[in-house]
Amino acid sequence: MTAGETSRSASVIDRIGRPRSLAAIAAEQIRELIISDRLHLGQQLSEASLAEQLGISRTPVRDALLRLQAERLVEIQPQHGSFVFRYDAGQLRSILGLREVLEVGALRVALKTNRARTLETLAAEVTAAAPILALGPEAFQAPDNAFHGAILEASQNPELIDAYGRIVGRVRAIRFRVTRTMTQIAKSQADHQAVVDAIRAGEDGDAEDVLARHVYNSYVVFTEGLGGVADDPKSWRLHLSGSSPATT
Repeated sequence: MTAGETSRSASVIDRIGRPRSLAAIAAEQIRELIISDRLHLGQQLSEASLAEQLGISRTPVRDALLRLQAERLVEIQPQHGSFVFRYDAGQLRSILGLREVLEVGALRVALKTNRARTLETLAAEVTAAAPILALGPEAFQAPDNAFHGAILEASQNPELIDAYGRIVGRVRAIRFRVTRTMTQIAKSQADHQAVVDAIRAGEDGDAEDVLARHVYNSYVVFTEGLGGVADDPKSWRLHLSGSSPATT
């Protein structure tokens, strides 16, 4: 075999990826337990119990909880223990306000970066979600999350994606607990389709507006789930801009 042939052979060998750590795997599994309400909001977490359930030692569980603390899915209170996050109306407004800023910003960047690919990706997500819609709210969680995640990934902006990663777990956990009806998920699917239709029509500004209204509507639904009253759209806009209502 010549040197050139050796070089060509070596070039087709797949590099072995670094295996995921036990802490990363544990964080993923605990995250899903929180999102799916198998670990309840405010529930105290036992490292020993989680380690036993996952079949690992306590050290990777402890590291996993630290990772989830960074996402604010877990609250670690010195001398008291670790707890699943909780939220009130003010925190909900802040979480979803940031979600709107990030998602709308990511869509704007994605359309400027690679408009055709973004349209193709989002249209495929909507198409894939259509048959799942009939299976009900719980089954629709995955394609719903996939659509919004695809917007961030299409931006190809690591900072946007990283910032979104710090809130998306809480958004998913809240959505899982509040989304209960076929009407809710049908409206979500219709909004996703409207975003795609606006992009296809060349109305990128309209697509951003639809997405912004979609996030605002989720804020209203989630707030009502707390038994609260959501800000009206004008106050919501002022909150996001950091402005204060004019006084007379």
